[in-house]
Amino acid sequence: MDAHSNADCVVQMNESLIKRAVELGDPALAKDALQEIDVLLRASTDENERVYLLFSKASCYGILGHFEEARRQLEAALRERTDDRTQTTFDFMQGLLYQQEGKYREAFETLTATLSAHCEQFKQPELRFMYEDIQQRRGFLLISLSRFQDAIPVLAETLSFNIEEHSRSDVLASLGRSYLELKEYSLAKDHFLQAIAIGLTKRWEGETHFYLGIAYFYSNMPQEAKREFRRCEELSAAHPIPIMDVYAWLSATCKRLGETSEAERYLRLTKSN
Repeated sequence: MDAHSNADCVVQMNESLIKRAVELGDPALAKDALQEIDVLLRASTDENERVYLLFSKASCYGILGHFEEARRQLEAALRERTDDRTQTTFDFMQGLLYQQEGKYREAFETLTATLSAHCEQFKQPELRFMYEDIQQRRGFLLISLSRFQDAIPVLAETLSFNIEEHSRSDVLASLGRSYLELKEYSLAKDHFLQAIAIGLTKRWEGETHFYLGIAYFYSNMPQEAKREFRRCEELSAAHPIPIMDVYAWLSATCKRLGETSEAERYLRLTKSN
């Protein structure tokens, strides 16, 4: 292998590390990737490569929680090249940073404005992935903002995308939560059960069984409700489930089933802490 081929191989390996760090959101990989990015930036005179590296650098700083530095790298990318594609990516990544910071309202507003400002860009096939990512994020952000009615059409559209199974499960669980809050209990059950059939992610495992239990309770299916609340009791050690609420629902469910002693036992547990 000659020197030129060897250099190309090193660049490809470095870019692979950078891509994995961004895709996985891994802090350890992000630290390594930042070092590699700086090496590549010092050597690169190609405008496209430099913009890619600066955006990747912003992503890595976001993963590490260094949000002000991440924004400085976004500004640097925009100074490097000021075309429509760069501006679209800049606006999109601003929304991601707000989401990582837990500033959900700002994230939603920024991503919504990005869709509006760059609607022509998103018609291009090569930017379809960004449009789909934004819509999925907007759906989840609407759940975080308790805007359940607004979340339903956005999440429903997301189900039409070619997304990974774990993402599909999260979307279905989010739709179930939305329908539950709107007292559409049959639709809530259907979506929760679909999510369970796919396989729940850690984010939704405890909550889905809890909300499904409530949907069963209001659907006059107390035996099924009890099963779900008992499942929550089992999962509470590993998931942030409101165990006192679970006991309260178990008490009410057992009472409906005529299991008086069980209802009283769970009622006592609600008062134990």
